[in-house]
Amino acid sequence: MKKATSVLLAAVVMTMALAAAARPQLGTAKLELDHGRMIVGVELRRADGSWRAAHAWIDTGGTEMALSEPLARDLGVDLAAMPAAANGTWKTGVPVPALRLAGVQLDVEGMTLSVRPGRFPMPGIQADCVLVPRCLRKLHAVFDGPERTLTVGRPGDMIPKGAAVSCRVHPGTGLFMIEAAVAGEKVALGVDTGSAGTWVSDRLTSAWLARFPDRPQATGAAGSTNFFGFPFEVEGVLALMPPLALGAVAVSGEVAVLGLDQGLFDWYSQKSAAPVAGFLGAGLISRCRLEVDFPGQMSWWIIGPEPAARDLDIVPLTLRPEADGSYTVAGVVRRDGRPLLAGVRAGDRLLAVDGVEVSGAAMGRVIGALRGKPGDRRRLLLERDGARLSELVAVVRLP
Repeated sequence: MKKATSVLLAAVVMTMALAAAARPQLGTAKLELDHGRMIVGVELRRADGSWRAAHAWIDTGGTEMALSEPLARDLGVDLAAMPAAANGTWKTGVPVPALRLAGVQLDVEGMTLSVRPGRFPMPGIQADCVLVPRCLRKLHAVFDGPERTLTVGRPGDMIPKGAAVSCRVHPGTGLFMIEAAVAGEKVALGVDTGSAGTWVSDRLTSAWLARFPDRPQATGAAGSTNFFGFPFEVEGVLALMPPLALGAVAVSGEVAVLGLDQGLFDWYSQKSAAPVAGFLGAGLISRCRLEVDFPGQMSWWIIGPEPAARDLDIVPLTLRPEADGSYTVAGVVRRDGRPLLAGVRAGDRLLAVDGVEVSGAAMGRVIGALRGKPGDRRRLLLERDGARLSELVAVVRLP
């Protein structure tokens, strides 16, 4: 009997080992970039064992595996008996199903789903779900913005490339952070592909502007620093980051930055491995080949070319994408207290730019339509108090 049991156990172990060996250990998937943010194809397993393809927004600053309502229902999540929060989100308590990227199994142990109403889990981002770093924390990942690929595999299976920069990884959330050099001073920063732009504490922007008083500044988010048009974005300090280095590599070109209240980063630091004074956003990260060994807590950076279009040569507006696919003007960028644009007000609904409708468009496409060369003109079709109006506005050089 004991011998038979031993043989059976050995057979089970062998079967499990063979199954594990049959799984791909290294996979590469194509990335789509929008507003600098990375979107990648993944697969989630339905209850019947079949796989459902989906587009995932990679948010390395996030902690919540959020699904759109259509995707959740297709996976068989029963929302009928689940109370929704005030914002409409369902905190389901349902375990995240098996998840794979380019055939490689991702870590979802202990994770539960949240479901957000509407076609997309976040307005302005055309993805079915959110992929958070907790799913990657056991892997080695290469986020290659210039090549538009994401490669994942086991630590030790890839030969790293680029300038080595040690990172700290939160063991629970998977969020990772680095120590960068800004104007020769060390600054702890998160690495956040979910944020289109780089945001830092206003204590930093105040110190930088005092040290470099000739550098221009403005008030209000624009370009890459316009995340989702949150109310606090219109009060942020818009500036250019002083000389930035990641390890031994100096970052060429401009990096737009928005200075915001320190309290935001106190909150962010709670999910990070240690306190941070801000985070590098997707506008910069998508220029790079960024390699991260999550278990080994090491990153490698290769900085790619500067974008063809200058980030902050743009119509000076802060936009807010809405759940219905429309866009609202959250604010007009100000300099020395004065709006840089007449004829447009906070609360106006943006309907079209140069005759191209923006409703239903991804946020990067809308922000891109506002860019140009300083002095270029853009025809905006707006809606205010139920009436339509047309405004011819200028592209300006910010900050």
